[in-house]
Amino acid sequence: MAKKTTSVTDEHLKTFPEKIAQRLTQIRFRIEELKADGLFVNYLPNIRYLTNFSGSAASMIILHDSIWFFTDDRYEEQVQTELYPLPNLQIHITRDIWNYLIEKKLLKGISALAFEADKLSYQDVINIRNLIRPVKFKPGEAIVEPYTMPKSPEELENIKKACKMSEEVFNIVLKNFKPGMTEKELAAEIVYQARKLGSEGEPFPTIVVSGKRSSMPHGSPSDKQIKSNEIVTVDFGCIVNGFCSDISRVFAIGKCTKEQKSIYELLIKAKENAIAQIRPFVNGKLVDQAARSMIAKAGYGDYFQHSLGHGFGIMPHEMPLITFRKENEIIPEGCALAIEPGVYLPKKYGLRVEDDVYVIKDSAKHLTKAPEELLVI
Repeated sequence: MAKKTTSVTDEHLKTFPEKIAQRLTQIRFRIEELKADGLFVNYLPNIRYLTNFSGSAASMIILHDSIWFFTDDRYEEQVQTELYPLPNLQIHITRDIWNYLIEKKLLKGISALAFEADKLSYQDVINIRNLIRPVKFKPGEAIVEPYTMPKSPEELENIKKACKMSEEVFNIVLKNFKPGMTEKELAAEIVYQARKLGSEGEPFPTIVVSGKRSSMPHGSPSDKQIKSNEIVTVDFGCIVNGFCSDISRVFAIGKCTKEQKSIYELLIKAKENAIAQIRPFVNGKLVDQAARSMIAKAGYGDYFQHSLGHGFGIMPHEMPLITFRKENEIIPEGCALAIEPGVYLPKKYGLRVEDDVYVIKDSAKHLTKAPEELLVI
């Protein structure tokens, strides 16, 4: 049950990114479109985008003139220093949000609450609806994510640091690599060096695949030893202040074949051709096609089956999706994108090159840059 309610009032306001106020304004327009009085948000990445809260338990209700933030007593001290000082922010410490709202009669005057339809289970929706009647609990789609795609300057700085850190990690790992290491050992080395440089964790499980196993785009590291004359593909990221990077790199042990070198150079050209098409409001399908058509023309179209890329930020995979599978995925100004063409020849080997970019007024700016030629160590 409830323990305490506190508030952040105007006289206590410090500063917070201007982008947060814009997001909240846009979300409130969506609430009005849904004919609701507020929005219930339970997805932690969205909560962090709006409040800066980094804990593991929270939810919030965005109303037209205030914000109710809920967490439990484990974070009672943390929220006092971590939350953005948003206008009319009220902090509620409770482990039972809906009964708390009912007991405090906070739902009085509210006729409808919207929620993110893809973030709540069917059973949770039924339970909440039964508890808060006669208040309506209304599903909505794409209420928050469209407004978290464009990153604030402060968020971008964290992403830049994470990207720089990833490139430093890769350079260190190359120097420390010795033939005979297992894929698991190399993955552990990547994680260790990232943590040494200050990464808060891994945005996703680190991928290391070698030899014939490199034909698996998302293969898990195994006990297989990495031997001479093999291709190695790694895919990893770093996290800085909650924001991540996502890069893929390829290198060869001892020597590479002409075909491997040719495919790598093709992927670099396809990646750069796609990046050259990126600008605000372009359709992601067209960007995907810029790379895919080059790969297909070279005879490898059947061996590049996944999407070209995706947005990233707090999560390693966010909107927009850069894919041939979606007709109307528009790329907004200010978003961070990972672009990752690949060619995977079954039971032979695979190569993938992935770089991170940031969308500016009329183009995309590199945050990372893969080597133009296949590295051989």
